[in-house]
Amino acid sequence: MRNLILLIIFVGGIYFLIHQKKAAKIESAKIEEAKRVQLKEYEPSLPADIRSEYMLTFSKKTIDTLKHLTSDSDQNVRFTALELLWQLKDKDIDKIVKKSFEMETETEIKIRIIDMLSREKSKLSLKLISYALNNYDDKVRVKACEVLGDFVDKQTIDILTPSLKDYNEEVKLAALRSIDKIKKAIEQERERKLQELISPKPLFKIEE
Repeated sequence: MRNLILLIIFVGGIYFLIHQKKAAKIESAKIEEAKRVQLKEYEPSLPADIRSEYMLTFSKKTIDTLKHLTSDSDQNVRFTALELLWQLKDKDIDKIVKKSFEMETETEIKIRIIDMLSREKSKLSLKLISYALNNYDDKVRVKACEVLGDFVDKQTIDILTPSLKDYNEEVKLAALRSIDKIKKAIEQERERKLQELISPKPLFKIEE
């Protein structure tokens, strides 16, 4: 009788362990599937802006002088003053850049402004470059469309969409290529994250 009780306890223990392991597998599978679904909707997002903690601050007098110089008769002075205000992340940088794209007559300077802004991948620089998409200068609109292809954020696609109706074919083509580039980059990022999810994790890591 004692042996029978022990056997029942032993069998019951095995059944419990198997059932527990099976339940854990099912739960794990549910969690992984939920993560897969989330990854299908995953969208990379740009930071709001990028600021250095060591950024130098200028006096109000210097800032006001720089703002005045953005309307100087010399194109290099105009650009350099704007560049400094951008680096300082002046509180009026949005209005300053927008005005520069509207008032600047030199194509070269407007393209330099786009290049300057595009070196920082942020929502702020994305917004500022978007002003160039409405510029009367075809070369400026083409340039803006081209650089926005490196701003991997779904918002960029929305910003580029109106350019698909531009009267200039080069602008349309540049916008199409950038939208395709962003789409592929987002899909690749989703795939990378999915691979991280399904790849087996090592139990321990040996440090060299």
